[in-house]
Amino acid sequence: MSYPVRIPGTGPPCPRTCRDYDVRLNNGVEGLRIAYSPTLGYADVDPEIAALVETAKDVLAGQGAVVEQIDPGFADPAETFRRHWFSAAAYMINSLPDDQKALVDPGLQEIAAQGADITMTQYMEAVSARNDLGETMSRFLDRYDLLLTPTLPLPAFKAGEEVPDRQAYPRWTNWTPFTFPFNLTQNPAATVPCGFTSEGLPAGMQIIGAKDADALVLRAARAYETSCPFRMPDNPNIQH
Repeated sequence: MSYPVRIPGTGPPCPRTCRDYDVRLNNGVEGLRIAYSPTLGYADVDPEIAALVETAKDVLAGQGAVVEQIDPGFADPAETFRRHWFSAAAYMINSLPDDQKALVDPGLQEIAAQGADITMTQYMEAVSARNDLGETMSRFLDRYDLLLTPTLPLPAFKAGEEVPDRQAYPRWTNWTPFTFPFNLTQNPAATVPCGFTSEGLPAGMQIIGAKDADALVLRAARAYETSCPFRMPDNPNIQH
């Protein structure tokens, strides 16, 4: 059985277990109200990445979407995320047998050790802050169908490293300011490749929708990739 895509504000969401994501996948973005936030109001973004995402959002505007630059209106939720994630890591690792704990990635062990020091009061404060964040995004996406941001604020760095520069980015949460907020809010999101830096490193544009609007996120991603299919810089004639 197939169900139509839910456009925010037009009715209840489809049941999660019985929807067809192909329905209206190719309907494009004409007439959609799309917010564009290049920094979410607080992130530092590499100039080349910012320029590539700026060009990418113009592609959707050129397809008929009404794109407005505006921030969703919340402060950096990194501490809220850390209190959730780090305490969960502590709980998970504490449940392992001692011989398996020794096999855990050292970075995850460090996070778990920090999470073990988070108090119940601090955790409950984070739960309250997460609820507030979700309400803020819900109100914001009552006004807009989608939100666009960069996926990451910086080009790719050396493989196998948690961070590119320990002084500038103490933990991986410091270089993922655009993605973890929507783990907290439970908004569906997709990333589409949107070009390469001068050194040939990829950039991405993130597309975020209201809760249960997964199909609309996919529809916008399809619209962008139809106009700008992914091509490797060393094989520009081969699209993926």
